[in-house]
Amino acid sequence: MAIVEELLDHVRQWLQQAGVCASSRLLCAVSGGVDSVVLLDLLRQLSSSLGFALGIAHADHSLRGEQSRREASFVEQLAVEHGLPILLEVLPVRQYARQHRCSIELAARRLRYDFFARAAQQFSATHLALAHTADDNAETILLNLLRGAGLEGLAGIPPQRELLPGCQLIRPLLAFRKQQLYAYAHARRLQWCEDTSNRDRRFRRNRIRWELLPCAEAIVPQAVLSICRAGTLLRQALEGIAQVVEPYLQRAALPDGGFFFREADWDALPPFFRAELLRAALRRLGSPYGPPFDRLTRALALRTASTGKRCMLTRDATLVRERTGLSLLPLTPALPELLVHPRGRYRLGMWELEFSAVTASEVDFSADASIAFVDADCLPDTLCWRPPRAGDRFHPLGMPREMKLGDFLTNQRLPYWRRRSLTVLAVGSRILWVCGLRLSETVKLTERTRRILRLHLRHVPPAGTPAHARTTA
Repeated sequence: MAIVEELLDHVRQWLQQAGVCASSRLLCAVSGGVDSVVLLDLLRQLSSSLGFALGIAHADHSLRGEQSRREASFVEQLAVEHGLPILLEVLPVRQYARQHRCSIELAARRLRYDFFARAAQQFSATHLALAHTADDNAETILLNLLRGAGLEGLAGIPPQRELLPGCQLIRPLLAFRKQQLYAYAHARRLQWCEDTSNRDRRFRRNRIRWELLPCAEAIVPQAVLSICRAGTLLRQALEGIAQVVEPYLQRAALPDGGFFFREADWDALPPFFRAELLRAALRRLGSPYGPPFDRLTRALALRTASTGKRCMLTRDATLVRERTGLSLLPLTPALPELLVHPRGRYRLGMWELEFSAVTASEVDFSADASIAFVDADCLPDTLCWRPPRAGDRFHPLGMPREMKLGDFLTNQRLPYWRRRSLTVLAVGSRILWVCGLRLSETVKLTERTRRILRLHLRHVPPAGTPAHARTTA
């Protein structure tokens, strides 16, 4: 029974260091396999002494027919036996893989972690526990090494990370070998399900598990633990790198969630740190995986490319060569058109536009470009607030004649990150205000102006409201 006490003591200390206490709500992901059944048994014993609430989450990947259904029933029965709440969901893995043109393994992982986030929210979980072991970690490190992964991949499985705000994803068994969990399960007379797909050698991970790792351990005893130690050292190195690149990320952050790296900052970093800066920025944008090595190499070469050149780093983010630096931008859907009246407040994507009547004494032309003052009598009752489009015409304030809006924007030498978020107030193809940039000569204040409107453009953070809606009357 020594293994039982060893695991109990280890997990108790691990949970306390992870901040688990009497007010915590802990959700345990249980597949039905021996690892997760052992973790559940440990947490169930510790929940009484540490005082935390415990629940179960089970993801049915629906990949193995009747076997998947039996595992789901087994986990449900565990929950009933121990009087624990359970959150169970069937995941459409094959359908997702077809729709997104990705592997079954990747589809399963994405859907599984999406489910974990939903389950954690539903349970109000402060922690979600997974049963990964040292063997899983060594397999991951070797798999990533063979793929040519960067430091993040070579560091292996993180013992703890944020799943969503207020909830930590934790792996209390990461220091233990799988055979230790089997020993614990036998000592506690636990029952579990065997996943036959874990022995299917068509999958790379299984070949590493059943062919490569045994060979490594025949050459170097305890090779699994040695590989895991190397991963730990690399994770510590990553923490140091994160401290180096964080000030660069903060200086480069854009209001819409992208980044603009100025040439001086970019050139101050060695090539290796530039690559890590991009990887860190992509993680900040929500990309779960870094770019392939060849694509990252092409992206780093953009520094010497001509203005306007681009590189798709991931399917969700693009790096653009600007005149004075590099922009890393998330892909965003095109904004729609919104019909507005010159009164009240409106919302379009990341922007809010407010119309308000003011007196001549309130006019301040020294205000920033997000505020414009117009002759109210020069505006029609209905305007179109939208992104620029081909064929737009604009008579810039202070200029002698009308021109193509595209020519005006080119002359302004706006960076791509700024230009792509521009909106305009228009009547047909006639632009009255390039919002936040320049007013039209046709609506300026004159000596004959009797009514004045102030137009105020504000950047607003993402919210639960629709991406384009009127916010107040």
